[in-house]
Amino acid sequence: MHYDPIVYLLETPKYHLLKIGTVNLFSGWVFNFGKQKIGSLNIYANDKLLGNFAVNLPREDIAAYIPSIPAVKTCGFSFELEIDNDNLTFEIVFDDQSKELFFIFDVANVINQQNYFNNLNNNLAFIPQPKPELIYLTQGHYDVDEYKNSIIPGVMNLHNYLQHAGVDVQQIQSLLDFGCGSGRLLVGWHLLAPHIELNGCDFNPKLLDWVQQNLSNQAHCVKNNLTPPLSYADNKFDLIYLISVFTHLSLEVQQEWIQEFKRVLKVGGYVLITLHGEIYVRNGFWQEPDKIHQFLNTGFAESGSNDGSNYYASHHSIDFIKQMMQGFELIDYFPNGNIAHKRTLFQTAQSQDIYIFRYEP
Repeated sequence: MHYDPIVYLLETPKYHLLKIGTVNLFSGWVFNFGKQKIGSLNIYANDKLLGNFAVNLPREDIAAYIPSIPAVKTCGFSFELEIDNDNLTFEIVFDDQSKELFFIFDVANVINQQNYFNNLNNNLAFIPQPKPELIYLTQGHYDVDEYKNSIIPGVMNLHNYLQHAGVDVQQIQSLLDFGCGSGRLLVGWHLLAPHIELNGCDFNPKLLDWVQQNLSNQAHCVKNNLTPPLSYADNKFDLIYLISVFTHLSLEVQQEWIQEFKRVLKVGGYVLITLHGEIYVRNGFWQEPDKIHQFLNTGFAESGSNDGSNYYASHHSIDFIKQMMQGFELIDYFPNGNIAHKRTLFQTAQSQDIYIFRYEP
């Protein structure tokens, strides 16, 4: 097994919304993509057990995407905790009473950055948010609050990935959000790194129209076609990132875009890309063992139709994408989005593998 089988989302409180010295509602969902069922969570402040909380709430919205794991139907949790200045350790308790570290909520860091987070939240409050129908097109849900509250932690995670790979975010002068959707992450970059010239492009005219009408002060966004070229000059960008974009493009179209990235990216610039790895293969093809076997043998598998839509899915292994990215050097790899084998609180792309390449022709 080459993937982390723990799949999860901490919906509240987001990192920047944690309230110190009062009660916070912790809610979300978690399941094990395997035979063991998660029964509960232990929460510790330092070494003191604060409580054991059941994982048993109905989450049919999540189960719809994971038909092979019956336990996903009741993978939700919700409980209240009063928070002081101690870090919180989350521990998974399986039904057989075995235990595993889940993640650590760094309360001390929140306290140290309280003023910074308050300023970010205040500035975010003035930026328009898309309607639920548009949110669904990129996020698969209709929750405006979840969308809005994911903006800051989503870009904080991108910063963490880049910094872990040795990329100095302060040296990035221009970036392209390739497949920017409704501009969710561009808003985060605008708040966290205002020195960067922000650009976005997308294939979906509904999403792009909304971005152009509502976020023109935050980023310059243009429409692209399913295939190249882009309307940008050569050697323009220090960073291009693709969040769940190649996951919905055919291999032939991906290869065309890789060549176009070489044109618009500066030498020494970076590409951050998220891809469906083995856990997505085993979930999507759970009734097609031949497809799983194909992926394990070749490093690539695809399904569906309508290239460029959510109805099409492609899957890559690390060896396969390294071979595709000729002219780029892989400088870091985060399987399932984990950093140094540790789970992040708020994932940028749900359980997808994250790669950072440097353009070195």
